[in-house]
Amino acid sequence: LREERFRAGYIEDKYQVYVALVRLLLKLGRAEEAFVAAEKLRARSYLDLLSRGEPPIRNQSQREQETTLRSRIRELQKKLEEENSKPGPEKRRQAVDVYSKELGIAENDYENFLDDIASSEPSYAAVRGLKVPSGDEVSQRLPAGTALIEYVLGEQELMVFVLTAEGLQAKTIRTNSEDLKSRVETLRDLMLRNKTNEWRPPAAALYQTLIAPIKSEGWLKGTKQIYIIPHAILHYVPFAALTYKNKFLIDDYVIAYLPAAAALVQEDKSSDAGKSMLAMAPASTRLQYTRLESQSVSGFFPKQHTLLIGSRATESSFKKLAEEFDLIHLATHGYFNKTNPLLSGLTLESDATDDGRLEVHEIMGLRLKAQLVTLSACDTAVGSGYFSEIPPGDDLVGLTRAFLSTGAPSVLASLWEINDRSAVSFMDSFYRQLRQTDKATALALAQRQMRMRGVYRHPYYWAAFEIVGQMN
Repeated sequence: LREERFRAGYIEDKYQVYVALVRLLLKLGRAEEAFVAAEKLRARSYLDLLSRGEPPIRNQSQREQETTLRSRIRELQKKLEEENSKPGPEKRRQAVDVYSKELGIAENDYENFLDDIASSEPSYAAVRGLKVPSGDEVSQRLPAGTALIEYVLGEQELMVFVLTAEGLQAKTIRTNSEDLKSRVETLRDLMLRNKTNEWRPPAAALYQTLIAPIKSEGWLKGTKQIYIIPHAILHYVPFAALTYKNKFLIDDYVIAYLPAAAALVQEDKSSDAGKSMLAMAPASTRLQYTRLESQSVSGFFPKQHTLLIGSRATESSFKKLAEEFDLIHLATHGYFNKTNPLLSGLTLESDATDDGRLEVHEIMGLRLKAQLVTLSACDTAVGSGYFSEIPPGDDLVGLTRAFLSTGAPSVLASLWEINDRSAVSFMDSFYRQLRQTDKATALALAQRQMRMRGVYRHPYYWAAFEIVGQMN
């Protein structure tokens, strides 16, 4: 399907095959295989995104080679389909045999190509080959006290996998997806009313659905850190603000999010938070306090920072400088394209070279050394759909996934449009903590501190922020 508007609608319900497979395998008591199917659901979705644009491979000749190989496969598939669709008397058996043989050779050449680039582009080769980790491989990467919770949402049930260093557990929770979607929408809408406590009942109800069933099994005993891998509407849940017994989830756990468990198995980068920062705040967003915020956070790196504010915060400057810094802080607007997620992006300033729209497909072509990219903008963790138009697959193919694909191990992003004045205080607290601890713990401490401040204690001001990627 060549056109995005047809492609998006066609693909959406095809991912239900994976969901049904997860459900069936859990019914059969085959939790390990069910987990692999859940990971393939996410890999398939990301692969579909990658297929819409240029392969993000650093080596130009390899990039061209992949394009040629994939074009050859598509050409032979098309010829084979055309020949097989002819009426019996017109079908050329010899042509079908030739095309089938050539297609087999082309597919084998492509597999060999993926094997060849596995050392230089391991995550890309893994996604292209739909290679996903086993539960054991993931468990081996989880330190003591850390759990990974992966969700898969079906129409009438929620399937949950919990992995720790001790192994894999799985559970099916009866819940209606439309009802769950309605509760998430309600919670988010009430969160934005930052003068009331009406958000508390839906936050408590979602805790009972999403966390209480696995906690009651004892699967989180001894856990201090949680990786969460959402699915469907759950991408829009501020887990940090879910409540029980007058406590928030963030009070008991340090929380980070992953697009898939495979992200843990990929090659680790240094956990050093970095010593240099690029901070940008364009004027075109007309956000009053982003300039102050960028000045404040760059002050934590007085000897090694570049601060670009106002008209100097251009897209071309970002592309030129981004690969040089350990930390990147962008205080701007995010925007989303529901039809084609590759055209979602961030607002920067335009100049003679670029239009000021830093889009996902452009981000995926970068290679960053940054340990953390902070997107202090509106809705930067929200993907290609929203509530009534939940996108297919793992649903959240947004800016966070794009920056993770550049080599940055972690992204700090927001689930809703944040108050730019409170963001100054929040980011100051976050970076102050980051000097002493890891990224996810720094976020948790900043959120806990924000709750103690009278004017900003409402979760609207702090619960939107989340670390996507590695905690350290």
